[in-house]
Amino acid sequence: MESGKLYWFGNCAKAKIINEIVQYIQCHPGEVLVFDYGCGNGGDWPNILADYPQITLIGYDPSEKSIQVAESRLKGFNAELFTGSQLNDQQFKAHFIISFSVLEHVYDRRKYLQTARTHLRDDGIFYLNYDDGHFRNYLDLNRPELWRQSLREWLNNIMAHTRAGLGNISSFQARVQRNKIDRLVEEAGLEVTSAYYSNLANFKGLYKTIPSADRESFMRFWIDVEDKLNLLFLTETASAVFGDHANLWQFMTSRTLVLKLKRIGA
Repeated sequence: MESGKLYWFGNCAKAKIINEIVQYIQCHPGEVLVFDYGCGNGGDWPNILADYPQITLIGYDPSEKSIQVAESRLKGFNAELFTGSQLNDQQFKAHFIISFSVLEHVYDRRKYLQTARTHLRDDGIFYLNYDDGHFRNYLDLNRPELWRQSLREWLNNIMAHTRAGLGNISSFQARVQRNKIDRLVEEAGLEVTSAYYSNLANFKGLYKTIPSADRESFMRFWIDVEDKLNLLFLTETASAVFGDHANLWQFMTSRTLVLKLKRIGA
């Protein structure tokens, strides 16, 4: 990948996406509107907006508490944040929409995608990233201190749809099946220009052991390795594992779709 400062949003898949957006901004003068659809507490946006004041950030998160934290962290920057139903009245069109590890927590995924399409410019790019880590809970018998956490998440996954049907969607999470989300993407009037897998589990764990001064160098190496794996070794398997036929998905917990508006007649 090209050199330059990397911004960290929790894993290399997100860092790769932000790096691509920053590279675009560096080559295209003028204001750029980015819509972070599930912005949480603001991630690394304070650093990015400080470095690139030409970015206008619009952030949305259903958690009022998260938005309050984000508002505090982004005070003084060119950012506007929404929660609840506030997004319904907004008319903006974004150059880029990013959705980082949000889709697996969305109950009405059809509506989520349709809303994103509404706010995407004709020439805009929508990075739709989802994660499967919540659904690969392995009970380590040698670490009983983690059993309660693993069992709690396992039970939450089992009960997710039942609880959501009763109106409790605040803690919803359910595995994203590739064939289903690809179909919903098409139904929303979007098309996939590329897709790739990321977040090798061993690399993600190893990153936490790397000294802080060396983490950016390791992250570049990590991204380069995964780019090569996607380019040279991505194949389809006979049966789906974890809801996806890709061989890389069995060892990587993150998938990113790069989306644009569907071309007329396509």
